[in-house]
Amino acid sequence: MDDAARELMELKALITKTLEKRGVLARIRAELRANVFAAIEEQERADGDANAFSLIGGCNDRAKDLHSSQAGKLLSGLICEYLEWCSLDRTLKIYLPESNIPRGFSRAELQDKLGLNGTDESSPLLLKILDEYLKLEKRGGRGQALKQPSSSTGECIEQLRGLNIGS
Repeated sequence: MDDAARELMELKALITKTLEKRGVLARIRAELRANVFAAIEEQERADGDANAFSLIGGCNDRAKDLHSSQAGKLLSGLICEYLEWCSLDRTLKIYLPESNIPRGFSRAELQDKLGLNGTDESSPLLLKILDEYLKLEKRGGRGQALKQPSSSTGECIEQLRGLNIGS
């Protein structure tokens, strides 16, 4: 191998190492993965495939059942809202097509459905729900928090009761 080829290989290695260190290659891989899943999903829709889980099969039967329930849709919305709040856009881009579930509800819709109106944007809704759960738990014991919701967030906890939170 001549000097020019060796220098070129060293340059490639240096660039690769630098891009890995900065997370650029990881982001590119994530984007590629998200776009592959999105392309598969798009093709399924174009083919008129009514079975949303057919080709990707990203979920087990329990997860499919959960995603089709009202509680599952709320959970999906809360997960997406959390990822958006954290500015994890690439993760969200991967999560939706890979799990093969619909986007869920917007933050405003979640606040309305879960009785969290007036919640500021300084924290994710999941944290607000967890905070309220822990407050209820302190007041009434571990089992009491889900049995005796006492606030608008209690309505939220009631909605999530089917997810076996706290048991």
